[in-house]
Amino acid sequence: MKPHNEGQADRALARRVLAGAPEAVEEWIERMRCVPRFLGARNARAGRPLGPEELADLAQEVFATVWRKLGDYRGDAPLEAWVYPFCVLSFMNHARKHTNRPLAVDDVVLEANTPEYLPRTELASAAAAEIHSALEHLEEAERRIIELKHFDDLTFEEIATRLGLSANTAKTRYYRGLTKLQSILGPEFTEGESS
Repeated sequence: MKPHNEGQADRALARRVLAGAPEAVEEWIERMRCVPRFLGARNARAGRPLGPEELADLAQEVFATVWRKLGDYRGDAPLEAWVYPFCVLSFMNHARKHTNRPLAVDDVVLEANTPEYLPRTELASAAAAEIHSALEHLEEAERRIIELKHFDDLTFEEIATRLGLSANTAKTRYYRGLTKLQSILGPEFTEGESS
């Protein structure tokens, strides 16, 4: 896979962080503010099963995991895109363990040629990796808007403001990017997308 330019810059940042460069550590900490945002968005979508204290604790756990795995970051995607699956999987595992509920039927998928049930978290991880890989094939403008929409949970108006575009231009690039993703990944990944 061809490395992404922004991802390669982030990989250089990760190396400087691991080497202990103070300005790099500061920048990395600032960038990791995405973790509580990702967790908060996931919590909101799930009907807010976790309270503020639990979310803060979970953010620290994710932060520690990302720190431990930072040496594995290859720069195939921007840092925030690499961190996002850690947030999703940690949230799902934490919510499942701490809400004392068994896996629901729709949380389990039976593979046609496999005798065992696979928790959706394993499938989500594989799907996330495939999606991040596919994002690398989009034009920069389309990829960035899709990332801001789905990873940062921004509205089209917020994306437009951040990127200095009109909201209509942001929407056009977003849907054009989704169409390209659908052709790369197949329709099951983008069905049901909404503005």
